[in-house]
Amino acid sequence: MSLTFQNLPELKKYTAPSPTTIKRWLQKVGYYKLKRPKAFADDWMVIIDASIQMGSQKCVLLLGCRQIDLPKNRALILQDLEILSLRVVPNLTSKLITQELQSIKAIIGKIICVCCDQGADMLRGVKDFQLNSPETRLINDTAHRVANILEAVLEKNETWIKFRERVTHSRRKMQNSLVAGALAPSPRTKARYMNVDALIKWAADMLVLIDRGISTPDLDIGELRKYLSWLVSFREDIFYWNRLISIGIVARDQVRMEGIHMKTPENFEDSISSIGIGRRELQFADKISLFLLKQSQGLMEGDRFLGSTEVLESLFGKLKFMEQEQTAFGFTSLVLAAAACVGSTNDKTISDAVVLIKQSAIDEWSANEIGRSIQSQRRAVRKMIVKLTTETEQNISGNFKERAACF
Repeated sequence: MSLTFQNLPELKKYTAPSPTTIKRWLQKVGYYKLKRPKAFADDWMVIIDASIQMGSQKCVLLLGCRQIDLPKNRALILQDLEILSLRVVPNLTSKLITQELQSIKAIIGKIICVCCDQGADMLRGVKDFQLNSPETRLINDTAHRVANILEAVLEKNETWIKFRERVTHSRRKMQNSLVAGALAPSPRTKARYMNVDALIKWAADMLVLIDRGISTPDLDIGELRKYLSWLVSFREDIFYWNRLISIGIVARDQVRMEGIHMKTPENFEDSISSIGIGRRELQFADKISLFLLKQSQGLMEGDRFLGSTEVLESLFGKLKFMEQEQTAFGFTSLVLAAAACVGSTNDKTISDAVVLIKQSAIDEWSANEIGRSIQSQRRAVRKMIVKLTTETEQNISGNFKERAACF
């Protein structure tokens, strides 16, 4: 921004806006999108999810898309959606989820489906909402369900447990080695089976390098074998696990691109026919097929519903990137900047947001919804320390002067 304002002749008489100004512009757009009226219709589909690993608070987000606007032959993007609700809460409860859905229903009309993950509070909240809204279909996020099925297979597998132990041991040894660039992906404490694909793919890739056995200026194969030759003894298992994740990827990608419809199970089974499937792989695929069958049960020709929360999870990723080091201490009003990423953004949207939304409204929303952030508490403590330190120095200085006068 600074270079732009310095070098364009027509802008040279202006100064670049400060980071605070840009942040406020984003917050105004996000607040405007959150509060603006939504279409009242009978075909709304809702995605709901809550953040993880963002301090002690939870950010509960509800995004919506009308069935008539659901894109075909491509995955949902944030611009396809409307932000329906954004809540920052100390605890996630089923009662909160039910209340949010009821509040949103009063604003947008009929909710024909709610897509969410397998969290107990989330599922309970949606099911309680269904008691008074039986027309609403509950659809479980396919990626989470596939991860749960995979976890059930691998957690009971002694070979997998030994493999994970060896990976952890190798990571520790390789961190400061000449082949640190070949480190295995970092393990995750939460939702780790959502990211097991990367670990298995890493193992398969390392086997390719070890088998090829040729050093390059960027990689000493002898050094790599020193740390990872043990992978050879897991070769058949790695190939088996790789086939499992390939089956899971087919299911995830299909639902991401097509949604849930009456032919979803049939299309999935056709799509995995090219994967080498044995008895164990078939058992895994059958569990996914059964899940997809339940998801599509009762659907008619032309019916199509959301089946993935991944677009919402990507929004949480954007928020974490914007918050950066603040993510460990909770949310700030910058959460509204993430809301600005949802839905279409044209000149009129920005103009209306900047003109109509007052900073005082954002400050009030932030105080009511987020409260006092850890960052603001730190600033207050720092000011207190500076004040006390100044007073102490003044008192000490005054005492010295008094004693000197008496002397």
